Amino acid sequence: MGWDGITERRKFRRARIDLQIEFTDRSGERSALQLQTLNLSAGGFYCRVNRPIEPLTRLELAFVFPPFGPDETEPRTVECSAIVVRCEPETRPGEGHRLGVCFTRMTPENRHYIDRYVAWYAEVYGSVAEESAEAEEDEREVA
Repeated sequence: MGWDGITERRKFRRARIDLQIEFTDRSGERSALQLQTLNLSAGGFYCRVNRPIEPLTRLELAFVFPPFGPDETEPRTVECSAIVVRCEPETRPGEGHRLGVCFTRMTPENRHYIDRYVAWYAEVYGSVAEESAEAEEDEREVA
């Protein structure tokens, strides 16, 4: 069960994680798009973005993960494909948009790596991440 008796339907754990993300458009050009992750899972992510992106837009992404835990001592870049499932304007004008993005192409090894990173992050920073995410949702509802 999730919040207030609502069943959680997500397949993967998620945590509020801020990561560097590189975006490549269809022409292969690196974009100046600024993404700030709000939460991340092995199935996709929710982020702030400086401009709107149409739903169903395909993205080629590279996430740069810092070293974590006792076994991952080097930074790692995970490349994947994804699709935008929703794009909503921020509640305050001029603050950008929020995107919901689902991974569509990723190796099982990379998906497992992200799941391990999210689990580690939630264990180490869990209560802070959850409180920040809840506070942000409360702020959106009030605005």
